[in-house]
Amino acid sequence: MQLAVRLTTQAWVWTLALLMPLAAPAQFDEVDSFPPAEPERGCPKRPDVVPFTAGNLVGLGGIGWLAHQAVIPESKDRYFKEFERDRPGVKPVPEEDVRKLGAPDPSVPLWVFGKADAAPCRAAPVTWWAVRMGTDADRKTYLMAELKVECEVLPPGRLSGTPVALRQKDAPTGCKLRRADDSSTSEDGRGLPLDLSDVVPERTCEAPECTRKWEIFSSRWDDGSAVFDIAASWMKRDGKKDPCEWATEDYTALLLRRAGALVPVPLRSGGAYFGALYDSTGLRTVLSRNLGVLNVHDAAKPKAAPKTVRYGSPTEEELANAKRTLSPCKQ
Repeated sequence: MQLAVRLTTQAWVWTLALLMPLAAPAQFDEVDSFPPAEPERGCPKRPDVVPFTAGNLVGLGGIGWLAHQAVIPESKDRYFKEFERDRPGVKPVPEEDVRKLGAPDPSVPLWVFGKADAAPCRAAPVTWWAVRMGTDADRKTYLMAELKVECEVLPPGRLSGTPVALRQKDAPTGCKLRRADDSSTSEDGRGLPLDLSDVVPERTCEAPECTRKWEIFSSRWDDGSAVFDIAASWMKRDGKKDPCEWATEDYTALLLRRAGALVPVPLRSGGAYFGALYDSTGLRTVLSRNLGVLNVHDAAKPKAAPKTVRYGSPTEEELANAKRTLSPCKQ
């Protein structure tokens, strides 16, 4: 009985030995057949950027974000007629009409950047709206859409949480959106950072009759590149107690420091810093906003005029508060 067991075991060993040379190549063939990892596409050189607006700002309570789709020409605007054109409003738009109103090709998906430093996710329009907004001097109708988004986005409430999207066929893998992640003010008791001290204009301002205030919001990357949104105000009291009677001078600038540079340079037509797109190659695109316009700055060409995307018409209140100042009269 024991001999039979030994012979059976030995037979199995011989069988495996004979089969191994044939089985091993088959295993390697299967490993070699695995497709190679897809390289990251990174951020596009000329991004097709899609801005967002909070639904409650245009009169749609309970709705989160609306993605800008197009400006509806007056000749095609059958949603707001006669006296309705003179006031803001919101009306639903049938999906079959959106292409006639200027909506982009629906086969090209949107890739939404929600939370900071997170990968974008795919989104698609589900409900369409015609939004009338603006003042008597500049009132337009905009085509906007609610989106079905495959990732979490922050609710409306803060500029730093406003999403933005890219419209393109393939996912911009490896591309991320960075928000301002650092801030400092003159209230901290420190002076201006050395790399920015030469950027802010010099003014004769001696306490206590004159005060200079400043604030900086910035984003930085490991290669030394950075974006700075800086504001400064000089306030001369001239013995007056009411801050609204002080002579005030304001200064704002959006600055870019490229990798390897010692000092930042102003970005042309820069508004309030919104965020920046970056990938494994570094900073690619800087985004800023100014009264219903999103500016798209090429980080490789800071002196070039940015691409602008019009997504809304400012209200009277927004125009009144458009000037950025650190004067206590404006707070």
